[in-house]
Amino acid sequence: MSLLLLPQPPTPLSTVTFSAAARAPFAAVTPPRPRTLTPKPALSLSAPITTTAPNNAIPPKKVLVPIGLGTEEMEAVIMIHVLRRAGADVTVASVEPQLQVEAAGGTKLVADTDISACSDQVFDLVALPVSL
Repeated sequence: MSLLLLPQPPTPLSTVTFSAAARAPFAAVTPPRPRTLTPKPALSLSAPITTTAPNNAIPPKKVLVPIGLGTEEMEAVIMIHVLRRAGADVTVASVEPQLQVEAAGGTKLVADTDISACSDQVFDLVALPVSL
């Protein structure tokens, strides 16, 4: 059995009309405004610039960052770095018996002091490096 396909007779197309309002007016499209680029100051990785102000200078804020076994190293290191660059007096204290603490990813972090040595000090901020 064979199948023979015959061409279909052409069907007349219906006429479609478009109104001028339905078309998008290409002349109404405005070109984008030229942008002026202003250079941004470069970032510096050096220590924060401290200026010697007169007698009414504000002392740096004292910040305590306790670290322990399993601390997220990125959370701790970035927080400590940003606070120190901002001019804060950051003390990293170990809550473990030793100063060297193994972080969550296996990185060894070394604290400045033991947490018990900080019990008689007053801090402006206690920053806890945690991750959810």
